Amino acid sequence: MTTALVAPAVQACAFALGCAVIHAARGHAEILTRMLVAAVIVAAVLVLLVASLACAPEADEVLEPIPVSAGS
Repeated sequence: MTTALVAPAVQACAFALGCAVIHAARGHAEILTRMLVAAVIVAAVLVLLVASLACAPEADEVLEPIPVSAGS
């Protein structure tokens, strides 16, 4: 299998596995819903953390103050 096909194949397998787990746990819908909501919240926090770290200034970078005009 070529390198270009590895990531999509892994994603498809993970999706199919997730569908199988959800189908198998359909009798415990309330617990499954709580787990999925917690997973979504954790994923959102991680995405926001990575985005904030990507936009943060470097340690040695000096930020210039924004000049305030006298008329404002």
